[in-house]
Amino acid sequence: MSQTNDKPALHLVPSFYGVYILKSIPKPRSTYIGSTPDPKRRLRQHNGDLKVGGAYRTKKDGSRPWNMVVLVYGFPSRIAALQFEHSLQHAYQTRHIDNDARITSSSRQSSIHSKLANIRLLTTSFDKMSLKIAIFDEEVYRMWIENKHKIECSVPCTLFKFEEFCDSIKEIDIEDAKNVLLSKQLECMECRVSIDYFQDNTPNISSRQELSNYLSKGNYPLIGICGDHAFHLSCMARQHGPSMVPKFVTCTTCGQKLDWSDIIKVSTRLRHYVVQDSLHLAITQL
Repeated sequence: MSQTNDKPALHLVPSFYGVYILKSIPKPRSTYIGSTPDPKRRLRQHNGDLKVGGAYRTKKDGSRPWNMVVLVYGFPSRIAALQFEHSLQHAYQTRHIDNDARITSSSRQSSIHSKLANIRLLTTSFDKMSLKIAIFDEEVYRMWIENKHKIECSVPCTLFKFEEFCDSIKEIDIEDAKNVLLSKQLECMECRVSIDYFQDNTPNISSRQELSNYLSKGNYPLIGICGDHAFHLSCMARQHGPSMVPKFVTCTTCGQKLDWSDIIKVSTRLRHYVVQDSLHLAITQL
């Protein structure tokens, strides 16, 4: 392993990551599938408004400009988004779609109808990720509602204006959670064990494996904050059924319904903030 790859690192659930479909304006039958943490900037790259970035296929003569017409978002990592992207690009062979459910006709594979159908099929395999779908084109939204291939899908789908949607994407704010963590001694409201995020004696850690070993011993567990109290994510997950990744959990103290994807976004950032400061590390983001 190289020195660069062995630096201490922690996974942060991204504030935003999405898989998109572009449709060419001058050539409406031409489409492109990609993924990005920044839809507005990525579209500008594809359209040549920015010198760096884009993709060879979207630079072809006569295909620009492009519109982003569909965006599936809410992925917990870049890797998860890339898996969905690859599966959507190769829907005819991906393991994430059952063989008997595939849309096999090559002529249909390239149509917007088939891509929407494949999104519906794929969300079944990715159903623990609290995904959402944004559509930015009224005609494409009508196609989604029409559901030509009659495939059920429980993922919420909403028609948005592209610019307004992009402007609504915000970085995760952990200031309130930090203030709760710093202001009082916390205990998990599920198991009633004290949450000790500020330790007097910490080891010298210089590698990713050393950090992983240290955290695996129960140091700096992932915690969620609700109001002015806290809980271990592991405890909360166990309290809400057999599902490995719950979509929603209910705070046992105040009864508030909490979105699990939002909880882990704050939780991974909170731990990153504390561990980096307490262990005096420059931690790489995974």
